[in-house]
Amino acid sequence: MTVAPDYSFDVHTLLTASQPGSILVVGRDGEALVSEYVRQKEFLNQSCRVEVLANNDLLTQLTNTGRFDTGVVVNVIEHMEKKKAGQLLARLRDVHTPRFCLIVPIGTGWTGQRSTWEPNDLLGFGMSRVSRYSQDGKTVELYKYDIATYKKTPEWLNPSNWANPHLWDKYRW
Repeated sequence: MTVAPDYSFDVHTLLTASQPGSILVVGRDGEALVSEYVRQKEFLNQSCRVEVLANNDLLTQLTNTGRFDTGVVVNVIEHMEKKKAGQLLARLRDVHTPRFCLIVPIGTGWTGQRSTWEPNDLLGFGMSRVSRYSQDGKTVELYKYDIATYKKTPEWLNPSNWANPHLWDKYRW
């Protein structure tokens, strides 16, 4: 899978919106996606630490990796066993980044894949689809995870509904 200009624009937009000071890039193709953002930060005399993980044993590499403001995952999980790829996504989500984006080919028919991914697989990790692209007649999608927007608090969980304040001076609890 090659990195198209559409991906670059959308990933750059996500990075600009979150303004990270550190980025964890998983997969070599991700370097090209974050390079424009890093150049912008340098132009403004602001620092942005970028660490790239691109070897085969990504889960082991993550063990020695710290925490980052955001992550970018490109051309990785489709080349891993599905269980290991799921562990990678969960580890990024739970330990290393409060937000990250993922570009992944959807469905079958891609050459060189070890696992196939469907939208429900990624929604199960708490991700939301940002955009859909077409490459050689097949679908590639951009997903993001952000803990800040992961789940909206339901109205029934509002503290004003817990203690029945209208009964406070009427009954002894």
